[in-house]
Amino acid sequence: MDMEERIEQLRKMAKANPDDDLAHFALGQALVDSDRYSEAVPVLKHVVKINPRYTRAYLLLGIALDKDGDEDGGIEAWQLGYHAAQNRGELMVSREIETQLKAKNAPLQSEIVDLLGIEEPTEKITEQRPLEADELICLKSGKIGKKMKFDPFNDHIGAFIYQNISQESWEAWMEMSIKVINELRLDLGDPDGQIQYEQNMKTFLNLPEDLFKGRWS
Repeated sequence: MDMEERIEQLRKMAKANPDDDLAHFALGQALVDSDRYSEAVPVLKHVVKINPRYTRAYLLLGIALDKDGDEDGGIEAWQLGYHAAQNRGELMVSREIETQLKAKNAPLQSEIVDLLGIEEPTEKITEQRPLEADELICLKSGKIGKKMKFDPFNDHIGAFIYQNISQESWEAWMEMSIKVINELRLDLGDPDGQIQYEQNMKTFLNLPEDLFKGRWS
């Protein structure tokens, strides 16, 4: 399946599920990946309207707006996303958005945060205490969690997840993965379905892009 076919499939799915943030995010992601920024903007705006805490949607929305010529709109989306990511403890997303804002010489703070009722974090993302032998600081949450009980894939991706993702975050992904498979109607026996599954896993767990380098080409 080429990208155009995939976009049309995702568009139909989003249209059939107007209140499904995941379906619309998948469409917005595909449009951004295809440099179709003006088309991606309303899709991603719909995602954050459905789910104001969908932090990666703010990241993509900012990129789409900026690339489409609306720099101020992009900065506003990133500022909202930054505060949402900080509040949710999503360390990697907050760092990615911070990089975008710094590149624009834009502040992280903004009065527009009050519009969505996003509160400032009351504690640091990472907890400052010695780790127990069975604990780690989770890359997704930025918090101390239990180490995973096993390497989920027995490859370099599985090894990275085992070393950097907590058991709690992995179990949350297992629950979310059911929604991903069902709502995006993924066939994991099909290469395109496997790619979409891995892309959603990367987004949910905040895994680095380099981990999948050359895997989806």
